[in-house]
Amino acid sequence: GYQIKTGEYFPFGYKITPPENRKAFFVGDLTDRGPDSPKVLRIVMSMIKQKIALCVRGNHDDKLYRKLIGKNVKLKHGLETTIEQFDKESTAFIEQVRDFLGKLANHYVVDNGDLVVAHAGLQENMHGRDSGKVNSFCLYGATTGKTDEFGLVERLNWAADYRGETAVVYGHTPQAKAIWQ
Repeated sequence: GYQIKTGEYFPFGYKITPPENRKAFFVGDLTDRGPDSPKVLRIVMSMIKQKIALCVRGNHDDKLYRKLIGKNVKLKHGLETTIEQFDKESTAFIEQVRDFLGKLANHYVVDNGDLVVAHAGLQENMHGRDSGKVNSFCLYGATTGKTDEFGLVERLNWAADYRGETAVVYGHTPQAKAIWQ
């Protein structure tokens, strides 16, 4: 039910009209996952600018941000494709993306504290807090400190033991449908 308009009045984005009483919440990894990361960023940035969406930073967004501020990052796991796509974009757009990604929150506590949204989840004792440890958990979840045969970080299912009062919505690992625990 979203209406999307483009045109000269929206040089880096879109005019998006949501269905009545609807607000989107993006759980990160806006990049490295498909054929047009710049378009995804344009849509999400437009929605946030229009105050019809919220977004938390995912680990892929964080890696792109670090690349855009000049950090040495490995171009793998989709980032190489995103960088190729960015090679066709203007410097002004890339700067806008850099600023956008740099300002994304690592998590939100909303609905009077009844809901937490983070990219990879968040343990109850970390809700509403900000530290390097909280940021790392928001981006990567609980990990073993080891990598698997594909070079991917081994993750623990922190949600299986979660007993908090606050519901936590997270993404991180692509799923065909929502999983409730």
